Amino acid sequence: MSRVKNIVKSETFMDGVAFLAALFIRFVRQTGRFEIRRSHVAAQFWAGDEPFIVATWHGQNLLIPTLWHNWREVRVLVSRHGDGQIIAKIMANLGFGTIRGSGAPKGEHQRPKHRQKGGASALRAMIRALGENVSVGLTADFPPGPGRRAGEGIVMLARLSGRPIVPVAATTRARVQLNNWDRFTINLPFSRGALVLGDPIYVARDADEEALEQARQHVEEALNAVTAEADRIVGRAPAHNEAGAVVR
Repeated sequence: MSRVKNIVKSETFMDGVAFLAALFIRFVRQTGRFEIRRSHVAAQFWAGDEPFIVATWHGQNLLIPTLWHNWREVRVLVSRHGDGQIIAKIMANLGFGTIRGSGAPKGEHQRPKHRQKGGASALRAMIRALGENVSVGLTADFPPGPGRRAGEGIVMLARLSGRPIVPVAATTRARVQLNNWDRFTINLPFSRGALVLGDPIYVARDADEEALEQARQHVEEALNAVTAEADRIVGRAPAHNEAGAVVR
């Protein structure tokens, strides 16, 4: 068993898995019939040569790199632990740079186990990238959940950088959705697809705790809205949250 584990954890194995996964994701994009809504949101920033923050839900974003057709650089926040290494390799195969690190739940950012995840250094790296005219992408929610609940990290990034958050969702009608905390979705080829962008969300540099919470809720609602819209485009019913309510 230890030999199998060593093989699975080897760089060669992970490189191979990442290459095949990226190849599959490209195949899904090339064989899908995608409808794109509100592409002008990204286009207006690209036209002004301005970076922005791409916000997605965890487990719902592997298609997005193939739909980022502009030549401008983007870097994605990827966890240092767990499946982060393979995700980083997949992103590299899809032409995306990465920033390694992860967020921490409210009130726990000083705990050693969360400091080890590189949250503070990742935040600095994202601010630096945005200052260098490089867009960044990250998930608004983070493990262990609950899924589809925006954390504070993304609005803090927007406040400190002065750059807007753009909620983005991509999906396909044919897909496999896992029964885990983030409902990780494997999109399938030869299917109807959708990419939906929301209006940019700005966070004032002098935002206090109350304003940050309002911004966090705004990001959460906007991400749920574009996710539900993408589902409707491909003929899927809107997703439901853990309480059983429809997410709109």
